[in-house]
Amino acid sequence: MFITSSKKSMERNWLPKPIDLSEELGRYIGKQVSYATHGIHRYPAKFIPQIPRFCLDSYSKPGDKILDPFMGSGTTLLESYIMRRNSYGIDIHPLARLIAKVKTTPVDPTHLASHSRQLLSRIRADEDDNSEWIPEIPNRDHWFRDDVLCDLATIKKHIWRMRKGDCQDFFKICFSSIIRKMSNSDADSLIPEVTSFRRKLDEQGRTSFDSVSKFENTVRNKLIDAEVLWRISNELKEESLRLPTTNIIGNDARDIELDDSEIDLAITSPPYASAVHYVSVHKLEMYWLDLLDDLARLDGRVVGTSRAYVREYRPWEPRTRIPELRRLLGELVQKEKKSAYIVYKYFDDMRKNFIEVNRVLRRSGKYCMVVGENTFRKVRIPTYAILARIGIECGFEVKSMYVYDVINRHLDIPRWNNSRIEKDHILVFHRRRAPAMEQL
Repeated sequence: MFITSSKKSMERNWLPKPIDLSEELGRYIGKQVSYATHGIHRYPAKFIPQIPRFCLDSYSKPGDKILDPFMGSGTTLLESYIMRRNSYGIDIHPLARLIAKVKTTPVDPTHLASHSRQLLSRIRADEDDNSEWIPEIPNRDHWFRDDVLCDLATIKKHIWRMRKGDCQDFFKICFSSIIRKMSNSDADSLIPEVTSFRRKLDEQGRTSFDSVSKFENTVRNKLIDAEVLWRISNELKEESLRLPTTNIIGNDARDIELDDSEIDLAITSPPYASAVHYVSVHKLEMYWLDLLDDLARLDGRVVGTSRAYVREYRPWEPRTRIPELRRLLGELVQKEKKSAYIVYKYFDDMRKNFIEVNRVLRRSGKYCMVVGENTFRKVRIPTYAILARIGIECGFEVKSMYVYDVINRHLDIPRWNNSRIEKDHILVFHRRRAPAMEQL
């Protein structure tokens, strides 16, 4: 049974009354949310940069150390840099780490432009058989036409032959940006999928498979973004002798490679429980960039994975002292024990993250977490309420809460009741003590 509205109200009255930011955040669209290098590569579930900017403005000052333990493509890191904060980012997704690195690394645009002219000239002049540069992709012919494979292989060859460093990484991201568009997959699908709509467009000749031209146009547009970041960097340099630092550290939010009490503020938007197959979204790009050896293994390590094995969930019993989670697991167990275990594992992984963030935060440091609600097996998951409970058990206090209408962030997940108005919450945790919770 679903929880009644009165019970839902009761389970929320221990949280601070939310302050609605919808009107303020709803003003930002288009280039206002993709300025500088924020739009350098598509990535699912990105929050708009104004959200971490709000948190940075409210709870930190220039020179502070900021952490995003689920950094994704690096939105928090770039905003921290622009606002003169030093930042640290963590993500298990290899493409996310590369995007974040390029997004936050200023490179002289004249240097990039010179390399781009040479690179594009070599690609256009290359008439060799470059099939050796085509990666092994499962079901490759389903995803790519033969002529596209050849063109992408030529582009890849000349990028990979560049000297390793910031310039090469920039062109790798430009290359990655066109992979899905040049595939047979519907570009609007979250997970790669060859849809009947896409096939119909192809039959009508309404799709272009000119990979080299697409790459050239992409490089041209990304050079504009890079120039904006370079200009921002120069302005920061004029204001201060020392530029803020951006550091991508480790790949596990449950085991943070930082010293105790090193961070002033943490900001993140964690994954949803089994809602988005984060690894599969960019599997084609990662195969081409040589970033993916074992998709299943990487997917199994992601917080929020929907993978679970019988040996894991068969002996498991759904016990927890978190009341909202206990009710949720009871409802899921009636449908399927595996599903209940997947959700339990997600919240237990988030418990480990809370413990680690508590450890690296200074005394009275704050943790801003952007979360919403979703459904799994048609059961509502009150994610933000459960995470609030876990945070309290892990030594935090929820001092403030904000709410806002969700803006399309390339995130296609099942929402509660298919409601038209979708809201996310910003939970502001204050560190109060060391964690006391050793298990859910």
